[in-house]
Amino acid sequence: MKNTNLQTYGNNYPSNKFRRILIPLFTQENPQAVPGVKYYFPENPEIDKYNIVGMEAHMVKQPTLAAGDIKDQIIDIVTQASARDIYLNLYNEKNEETFFNLPLRSLFTYMPFAINFKVTKRIKPIKTKLKTRSCFAYIPANIGGSALENQYISLTIYYN
Repeated sequence: MKNTNLQTYGNNYPSNKFRRILIPLFTQENPQAVPGVKYYFPENPEIDKYNIVGMEAHMVKQPTLAAGDIKDQIIDIVTQASARDIYLNLYNEKNEETFFNLPLRSLFTYMPFAINFKVTKRIKPIKTKLKTRSCFAYIPANIGGSALENQYISLTIYYN
């Protein structure tokens, strides 16, 4: 029997499952994101065994993993602006790099700017398999200091 509850999130890839993971942009030694340091994704066997079809990103200060959308989180302009310097490298199950220097801000569906708000409400279509423990976020080493203190990247990964 065919599942008729599949939803399409702004692209042609239907998705009926999602998983949210948090990537801390700090260490015990350093509470701020440091340029040149790789911040690896936590290993997630559930995501690793499925083909993903899309990703959405948020920047959060508290590690909340709610079942639905992130709510009651103040998304400030400084945090969003600082995220322009964060990139993701994604690897598949064969340890091949599938996405190189993917800008984190390209995965935002809600991006406030100085006066107006841009709401895309579209999930970035990324169709691949992931090996989460090989994937990482980083800020290039040639970028100046970061205003991201005790911040997390919250990635919502859609899959079937």
